[in-house]
Amino acid sequence: MAIRWGLLGCGDIANKRVADAILADPNSELVAACRRDESRLKEFGRQFGITQLTTSAEELIARTDVDAIYVATPVNLHCQQTIAAANAGKHVLVEKPMALDPVECQQMIDACETAGVTLGVAYYRRFYPVVLRIAELISAGTLGRPLSVLATTGNPNRFPADDWRVIKSLGGGGPLMDIGSHRLDLFLQLFGEVKNVQACCADSPDYEAEDVATLLVQFANGCHGVLQSYFGTSETPDRLEVIGTEGYASTESLNEGELKIVTVQGARSESHPPHANFHAPLISDFSQAILSGRPPAVSGPTGKQTNDIIAAAYAI
Repeated sequence: MAIRWGLLGCGDIANKRVADAILADPNSELVAACRRDESRLKEFGRQFGITQLTTSAEELIARTDVDAIYVATPVNLHCQQTIAAANAGKHVLVEKPMALDPVECQQMIDACETAGVTLGVAYYRRFYPVVLRIAELISAGTLGRPLSVLATTGNPNRFPADDWRVIKSLGGGGPLMDIGSHRLDLFLQLFGEVKNVQACCADSPDYEAEDVATLLVQFANGCHGVLQSYFGTSETPDRLEVIGTEGYASTESLNEGELKIVTVQGARSESHPPHANFHAPLISDFSQAILSGRPPAVSGPTGKQTNDIIAAAYAI
């Protein structure tokens, strides 16, 4: 049995990765797609061989030949569309960040639990081999007692003031919400519960949201985490580094997977590149979760944890 997907939102991420990931998954079938712009929707359909097209989200969600909805719309639409899909008996995989705030996240979780459908959040970097390798080094004690994790990330785009990513009511915030959320999810994956959050966000002179955010988090196990995220930076590294009492592991380009490991035994380099389509392992895991009746690797409650941290940061 294949999971029959409806794709809600056919913008950048759907074009670059999501549609291809669904089409390539042996347990999935891409049945229908929805976009408000009809001409772009038709082009999307031609590109990916999708014949069932609609400009109505309600129509897509109501289709009886769709089992799961991938929500790839702006963040302010995630909650209402997820709840509508759950009420229609559809499983939901929603783009990150999960919603505008933790209250919306909980509403989504509750709706999916009530309907008995699976809810997942598209934090696909959890599946990166380099991240799994770092987790292995931590677990094996190779780095000694972990002390901290650092992530630095930037988006070179100079967003116009009317882009949803920089309007708080549409995107929820700036780089902290859009790209920082991915790294916070990795913090949670590597070190678990966060018990304290400190933050500083700098307002942009060009748009409503911040263009730089710096977070310091303390984990329940005593480790520290530092996140720096930016919009409009052209040469920002995509760094992830874990430091322990006996060494450190660091990658300067998370999306490439080149890893440097330095311990008391010496230094070495390893290569752990991600899947050619970053979303492929995410789609595969979610479809298998539905078919086997297990939770996905990135569940609704897991996705909400990142929103909890972001909400605490913006409240400071």
